[in-house]
Amino acid sequence: MARILLVDDSASARALLGVRLRDKGHEVEEVAHAADAAEIALSKPPDAVVTDLWMPGISGLQLCRLLRAEPATSTVPVVLLTASDDRRSRFWARHAGATAYVTKTEIDRLTDVLGDLTSSPKTRPPPAPSSPNPQVVTRGNVQERLSQLLDASLFESTIAGEVRALSQKAEELEQLFADLSALACDVAGYRWLALKTDSAPAPPVKYTTRLFIHTTPDLKEAAEREARDALDVAPPPERRKPDEGDAFIIADKRAVDAEWSSPPIVLPVKFGTVPMGHIAFGPSRRGASNDDRRLIQMMANELGGPLRMAALVAEARRLASTDTLTGLLNRRAFVERIEKARAASDKQLFPISMLLLDVDHFKKVNDTLGHDAGDAVLQGVARVLLSIARKSDFVARWGGEEFVLCLTSTAEAGGRIAAERVRRAIADARYELPNGTEHRATASVGLASAENAAWDIHDLIGRADKAMYSAKHRGRNRVETA
Repeated sequence: MARILLVDDSASARALLGVRLRDKGHEVEEVAHAADAAEIALSKPPDAVVTDLWMPGISGLQLCRLLRAEPATSTVPVVLLTASDDRRSRFWARHAGATAYVTKTEIDRLTDVLGDLTSSPKTRPPPAPSSPNPQVVTRGNVQERLSQLLDASLFESTIAGEVRALSQKAEELEQLFADLSALACDVAGYRWLALKTDSAPAPPVKYTTRLFIHTTPDLKEAAEREARDALDVAPPPERRKPDEGDAFIIADKRAVDAEWSSPPIVLPVKFGTVPMGHIAFGPSRRGASNDDRRLIQMMANELGGPLRMAALVAEARRLASTDTLTGLLNRRAFVERIEKARAASDKQLFPISMLLLDVDHFKKVNDTLGHDAGDAVLQGVARVLLSIARKSDFVARWGGEEFVLCLTSTAEAGGRIAAERVRRAIADARYELPNGTEHRATASVGLASAENAAWDIHDLIGRADKAMYSAKHRGRNRVETA
């Protein structure tokens, strides 16, 4: 026999349903008002609650939400009754946490549902543990408690909406994280906030994992170290300076400058079933509150969509700016990247040196070994150039068997040294062909430099091109300077 709490403002409905439920052997307690039902259920949780959906004052939907939110009744089955089977009511019932939704004309179905729900109570999950300082819910404060729940629900839906709206600004991951951290620090204090994103390797991208961190200026290094430990992100091996690498760090005073006190919270971020990365929250000195934990959970739940959108935008841009064979920048993107960097600050570029190189006797490779072999050689040369180029340099396939390397902050003397390194590295490399054999290649390199800000990229490339042809005419596998 199960103890059923029956809630309906209609005395005739309660009498009819009460008789049928008692005939099935249930103990039924009838209540006319949801406030009284909440107090009874919380003081002595029943085996199930059957409540009318729409009632004056507090509705069955609100009662269901309240019971679901309280640890003592969070697992008690709630069956919502309604006079009409409309789609909107069924939708609200499902999202309020109701166990079942039955129309008042389906009394036999109601008894069957209750029989299934109460026949094996041991299969139901145990109630959630009580809070150390639980808030006692009485008839007098039921409305206040419901208002708190509705406010919390509104807050959570607002935060979720703000996170989802980041998709509209997903053109750059850096901007997306900046907006996310601005939202997070508006509602929570923390030592640091971090996001790790994972992406498939795509040359010439050096890092398949990106790390984003928000912290205070004084904690920049410590926060990066802690975030890397929490998210299991090792520093890139080619890191040369503290400000180089795979981490994008925003340092300002909005985060909390505090000593580390408790372990960080780390949660996965997914788009459907596709892993997109992880988000981590480093608590301040007081530790993570329940509100902090709910916030980071909401962010983890909603961030998959914006990250997926950012990944799609990045991939579209990569395809538009990348040479499909080598993974290097294409000609248009090469010029655009340099012009963009120049517009930001000339001092980041000049003095500047431009290397234009052509693989020697490449037509013979295609004619005698096949185009697959030629493609393998071009890919190998691209790898050599990437291994030599610095983070601040620009590398592109200029067309056919021609490549271009822009050396920033490099005068002519340094350009000659770099050009010779490139020539020698290409000549020393062994290029594995599809048939399993190895091929050796050389390149003719032309160098042009500019010592001040009054330079034109097309003029530099034109001068380097003439120098490259001079190298070819003088015997190939050599460097000539314009």
